[in-house]
Amino acid sequence: MRLNFSLTTLIAALLLPLGSVFAEPIKFATVDYVPYVLHDDVHGRQGFLADVNVAIAERAGISISDEVLPMARAMKNLERDVTDCIVFARTPWSEEKFQPVAKVLDRFDAAIFTRAGLSIVGVEDLNGKRLAIPRGSFSDSSISSDPNIERVVTNDYEQSVRLLKAGRVDAIAGSELSIFYYFSVEEMKREDIGSILTIIHASLWLHCAKGLLADDVVMKLRQATDALRSEGVFDRLVQRYIPADFS
Repeated sequence: MRLNFSLTTLIAALLLPLGSVFAEPIKFATVDYVPYVLHDDVHGRQGFLADVNVAIAERAGISISDEVLPMARAMKNLERDVTDCIVFARTPWSEEKFQPVAKVLDRFDAAIFTRAGLSIVGVEDLNGKRLAIPRGSFSDSSISSDPNIERVVTNDYEQSVRLLKAGRVDAIAGSELSIFYYFSVEEMKREDIGSILTIIHASLWLHCAKGLLADDVVMKLRQATDALRSEGVFDRLVQRYIPADFS
C-alpha cells in the first residue's frame, strides 16, 4: 500500500518538538526506609511511598522513574536537580529548599509508644524509664537529652519494637507509620501497647525541585495528588501497611 503525505503534513511533523515524542520520565526518588520501600515482601508489596508515586503518576498521566536512595543522598539529589520529585514530610527547611507541590497525608507524625500497663500523658512521665530510640534520631527533641530518661540506642525501628515486645524497655519512639508496620510484622495488637503519645506533628507532601519542571507538569502532579487525597486513595494505601487495630 502506498502512503501519500502532503507537503504541509510533512512540515508539521518535522516541526513537532522532540520532547513530545521522546519525553523523558519525571525522576522520582523514594527514601529507603521501611515501610516506605519494601524489598522481597512476602505479600508482593512495593512499599507505601512507592505505591504513592505510582498512583500519582498514573492519575497525572505521566511517565516516571523511581530510584530508591538513602535519605541523605535523596535530599542532595533533589537539591542538586538530579532528582525531580520526592514525597517526604513538609518542614520549614523543605519549604525553603524545594517546591511543596501537594499534600499526600494530613498526619505523618512521630510518637512514643509505651508497654502495656504504662500510661503517660507527657514526656516527663518517662522519667526513670527505659526508652528505645534509633541511633541518630530525635536529635532536636528533649527525649534525646533529658538526663532523667534512660535511653537505649537501637539500630532501627525493628529492633526497638522487638525490645518493647520482649519487655526489655518501657517505651519506644519513632515514626507512627514505621512503628505500626513493625507491630504488624511482630503480630502485636492494640492490647499489647499502653499509651501512644504524639511528640512531632507533620504532614506528608510531594516536593519537587524549584524551577526544574515545566509549570504544566507541576500542575498535573498537583491536581493528581489533590484528587487522590480527597478520594481517600492514600489513606487506603496506608492500611496495607499497618495493623487494623492501629488504623
